[in-house]
Amino acid sequence: MDATTPDDVNARQARQLATLVELAEIGMQMARAARDEVLALAAPADAAQPARPSPFGRADLGLTYTRVARAVRQTLALETRIADGLETARVQQKQRTVGAARLAFDNRQEDIRDFVVQAIESEAERRELPEREVERLLGDLDERLEDGCYDDALADGPIAELVGRICFDLGLTPDWRIWDDQDWAIDYLKEHTPTDIGAERWRDLDLQADDKVDPPDDPDPDSS
Repeated sequence: MDATTPDDVNARQARQLATLVELAEIGMQMARAARDEVLALAAPADAAQPARPSPFGRADLGLTYTRVARAVRQTLALETRIADGLETARVQQKQRTVGAARLAFDNRQEDIRDFVVQAIESEAERRELPEREVERLLGDLDERLEDGCYDDALADGPIAELVGRICFDLGLTPDWRIWDDQDWAIDYLKEHTPTDIGAERWRDLDLQADDKVDPPDDPDPDSS
């Protein structure tokens, strides 16, 4: 199984690109040398100076230059292809990162919306709000989310603070006990209740309070 990662591919392409850059420079040095040799041969001979041997020997300088120039062009073309490939890979990686972040953001926004909807429904039941008022609250919630009113905190803000902030903006006083199966709500209750108990105990305490029965009246108060 090929365990090559995108980072491995990018690193290999980067090494190839560096090699091609070096090859292109070598080719340009050879082309310059051929050019200088042609110019030297075309210059008037100096009888006082002994003729120096050509670094190209008896090779055809025109043919040599043509071949070197073609090799340089091919190297530059390959260099461009690899550079474009690296840039394309960077763009695609950025798109994947942005896409993943957007998906995570949308999922978190949907979770927060669900929690606030639960708060609206709980308050509607407790206060016996009319249906039109519930619809107004839901519409206000969706409008605020679509307008990006909470985008500054939606990505990584604490859920309890977000839910509380949105509920406050909607004019709601959330009953945190409706989220007694959520860690963030349990932590919030532990932090904000003087007895330092968790949400998982609130319901039991309420049930105990409802079950309490007043002691019977003393049938003979003077007997004591």
